Amino acid sequence: MTKKDEAKKPEPTKPAPEKKSIVALTADFGTVYIKADKTGAIMRPIKADISLFEKMGHLYSLPGKGWKGKQKQKRGDPATSQYPEDEEQDQGPATRDFSISSGGYTQLNKVAGITILSPQAVIVDGQKRPNPFIERDPETKAITAVNLRKIGFGYTPAGTLVAVDKTLFYNIYTYFIQSIQAKMKRQEWKDGRPTGKKEFPDCAVYGIKDQTPTMKGSWAFFPTQPPLGLWINYEDQAILDCLEEHTQRQRFGDRIAQTIVDRNILKDHPAIGIARVIAKQGAQGWTATATVYGYRHDAAPADLGKMLQEAEHGADPTAPGPKIEKKTGVVTDIDEGEEKAALEDVADTAKTDEEPTAEAEEEQALPFEEGKK
Repeated sequence: MTKKDEAKKPEPTKPAPEKKSIVALTADFGTVYIKADKTGAIMRPIKADISLFEKMGHLYSLPGKGWKGKQKQKRGDPATSQYPEDEEQDQGPATRDFSISSGGYTQLNKVAGITILSPQAVIVDGQKRPNPFIERDPETKAITAVNLRKIGFGYTPAGTLVAVDKTLFYNIYTYFIQSIQAKMKRQEWKDGRPTGKKEFPDCAVYGIKDQTPTMKGSWAFFPTQPPLGLWINYEDQAILDCLEEHTQRQRFGDRIAQTIVDRNILKDHPAIGIARVIAKQGAQGWTATATVYGYRHDAAPADLGKMLQEAEHGADPTAPGPKIEKKTGVVTDIDEGEEKAALEDVADTAKTDEEPTAEAEEEQALPFEEGKK
C-alpha cells in the first residue's frame, strides 16, 4: 500500500454519545420528570413539579396577608394615586403568598425521600436526657415543655448525603403568651389591606399585677417579664380561643413539637429548600406548584442506623461509605401561623384517631354472644 493510499484510509468512527431521554410521569400529587438512558433504565436524579392546595391543608397564611392582584385602589396612596378612588383595577389573576404546612412538606417529601429519625438523647441544660424529654406540671400532669431533637437524612440532586439536625425547646406557657400578644396586635384587613383598626381591641392589656384594668370585663393576670405582664379579659372570644388552644398544647405538646421539627427539617433540606410559594386562585381554590428533587440511591434500611450514629456522634474519617454533610440548628423562629397550623394538624389527627370506626360501632351494637366470634 502506497503512502497515498494510506492517506486516503478513512479514520475509525467515534461512538455516538449515549442518548438520554426525559420521561414525564403523572402522579396524583404532580408531575415527575426522570431521565432514562437508551436501555430505559432510570437515572439517579429525579425532578418533580408538585401541586399544593390550601383546601387540603398544604398551605397557610396569616389573615389578610400576602395578597396580590385585583384590589380597590384609593386616591392619595403614592403607589396608586393615578387611579380613581375605589375603582377596581385589573392587575392580572389574583395571587397570594403562602407558607407550606407540615402536610404540604409531607406531600413534597413523596419525591424528596428524606428520612427523619430521632436520636436516643437530647441535651437539656447541659445534660443528656431521653429524647424527647417532656416536662409536666406536678399537680395536673399537663405538659409544660418539650425538648426534642430529630435528624433528617436525604440526598441532594448531585448525590450528596445531607443530614439536617434540629433541636426544639417547646415551652407551652411561652406560646400561650405569644398567642395572646398576636391577638392584641392583629389588625382588621379588607381587600388585602390593613384598616388600621384592631380586630380584638378589648381582649388584653399590658400592666402590673397590683393594678387591675378599669375597662369593662373579667380580668386575670399572667406575668411576662416581672413586674410586667398581661391582663386578659377571659370573657372576650379571642381569649377563649387562646385558652382552648392552650389546652390542646397541654394535651398534645409532644406531637406539636414533633410536627414543627419535622416541618423545619424538610424546609431546610436541599432536596426541598422551599419556605414560601405563590398560589393562584382557581377552580380548586388556592393552588401552588413547587419543584422538588429526588435521588435514587442504594442505601438499605440497615444503613440508617449507621447514618444516625454518625450524624449524632460524628463520623469516623477512616470508615468506608458515603460521607455525610451535616447541617445543625435550633428551631427558634416559629411564627404564629406555623405553630397554629401544627396545633390544628395534630388536633385533627387526634380527633380522627379517637373517632370509632364503622366496624367498631357495629360490633359494639351487637349482643355480647353474637359479637363474640
